[in-house]
Amino acid sequence: MKARLMKEILIGRRTLACRLVSAMLALGIVGAGGTVNAADAAAAATPAKVTLSPETLAKGSELFVKNCIMCHDRGMEHPGTAALTYLYGKDKGALEDRDNLTPDFVRFFVRHGRGLMPGFRTGELNDAELKVLAEYLSAGPHPAVPAK
Repeated sequence: MKARLMKEILIGRRTLACRLVSAMLALGIVGAGGTVNAADAAAAATPAKVTLSPETLAKGSELFVKNCIMCHDRGMEHPGTAALTYLYGKDKGALEDRDNLTPDFVRFFVRHGRGLMPGFRTGELNDAELKVLAEYLSAGPHPAVPAK
């Protein structure tokens, strides 16, 4: 009985460790080795600002409103914004206010989800739409539109 319990604990730890390593690799936390100086690390951590066409901005905003705004709009009454504010601070809560999102980061979390956020399948948000949404969010921050 004791050996079986130890085996289950070890397997559980190994599974957890494998999942953590997989997640770190997917998010780019673990590098390929070597050393990086501070300037290179800062440049890599700061996404390059992309200027989008007015059509891409409009389509991205439309996709954000359709798929994301119910949880990620500005204001603590939105569960996604509240969770991100709790985890990362007030300036990182609303997705449209962020200036540190990359397209790859957005695509990963939209497809895979996190916590209570579901992953969006290609039937809900196809790859072309996801590309536009990711570009839109990575080009932020976006100004708030006054309510009519």
